[in-house]
Amino acid sequence: MHLTTLFILVPSPAGADAPAKMYYLFSPLMIYFLRHASVYFFTILMILCFITSLSEFIEYSKQTSHFKNDAFYICIKMTLFKIPINIQKLLPYATFFGAMISLLRLSKNSELIVARTAGLNIWHCCLPHVILAFFIGIFSVTVFSSITSVTQTKLIQLDNQYFKKNNNNLQISGGGFWLHQKEGDKTAIIHANKIDPIKMELNKVIIFRYTEDNKFYERIDGENTKLEEGYWKIDKGIKTNKNLETSDFVELQLPTQLTSSQIKESFARPETISFWGTKKFIEIIEKAGFNSRKHVIYLHKMLSTPIFLIGMVLLGAIFSVKPLGRHGIGKRLFIAIILAFVIFFLNDVIAALGQGSQAPAFLAAWIPALIPIFLSTSILLYLEDG
Repeated sequence: MHLTTLFILVPSPAGADAPAKMYYLFSPLMIYFLRHASVYFFTILMILCFITSLSEFIEYSKQTSHFKNDAFYICIKMTLFKIPINIQKLLPYATFFGAMISLLRLSKNSELIVARTAGLNIWHCCLPHVILAFFIGIFSVTVFSSITSVTQTKLIQLDNQYFKKNNNNLQISGGGFWLHQKEGDKTAIIHANKIDPIKMELNKVIIFRYTEDNKFYERIDGENTKLEEGYWKIDKGIKTNKNLETSDFVELQLPTQLTSSQIKESFARPETISFWGTKKFIEIIEKAGFNSRKHVIYLHKMLSTPIFLIGMVLLGAIFSVKPLGRHGIGKRLFIAIILAFVIFFLNDVIAALGQGSQAPAFLAAWIPALIPIFLSTSILLYLEDG
């Protein structure tokens, strides 16, 4: 259906300054613009996702080039588990380029000119994209983050399994603390009721030790354990072997390559926790005396996602307000790509400042979301009035 036909279908209220304004939100025109916005958003998102996934696959192929078996299967599996987190990271750029290209396309086909001649301003034209971005942001935070947390946890497990990464993973639950460490080819899983993050002392420790083929061979129960340089010092405890034979000890030294800083930094990554579980996790680690700043920033970044996406939509709209010139699309697309890189860079810099305590956690999360809103609104007001 052509755009001019859609305007005929929109009733014009008597006495209104311009036709279609009062009924625009529920009109066929609104649905037309919303469908147009959705098509370009999801198309751009799929293209960006394909490019990043291909890049991830190539990188994993390099890392598995020395594997004898199943290298291709491992690359495919890890690439697939990486897709959800990539989608979350790409959402701002998909909304930005999707809105820009959609509105440019409408402008090129003179559909924006028809809409604005009928009395709609740039804010009316942007509204479908804003609505789409808002609901995508809400869905990303409340639903998609749960999917991402599962796939990221699985990805870390695969990193541990195939590339020996992130082996020192400290986890906190209502039942205490769990710490995983490697002892050469062997593995130890340490459980403690309490932990002092300053002195790095553990209380009521149980250590399960496994052979290189993951077979249990020893359990150690200790009253108090302290991390020294190169070993755990365990006071007063009992050793139990796989045959359930026990022996007491006054002091025992268990070799380790862990350091105090490694343990403090080896909490579950923020992206491995869903939006609904992040607040509780922050409360637990703060109660334990650990620094929760990284997780607080991540929580606020999730909360700011809908606002950030709306800001990116309005930034994309800047490039479609004025009619296209002779070489308009290429020039505007080039400037848009530069702007996207600048926003990406600022986002990373502000996040780094926040995690390094140079900026408040709240501001580190919300400033990247508010900058596009204020910048785009100011420019659009200027261009609209001009």
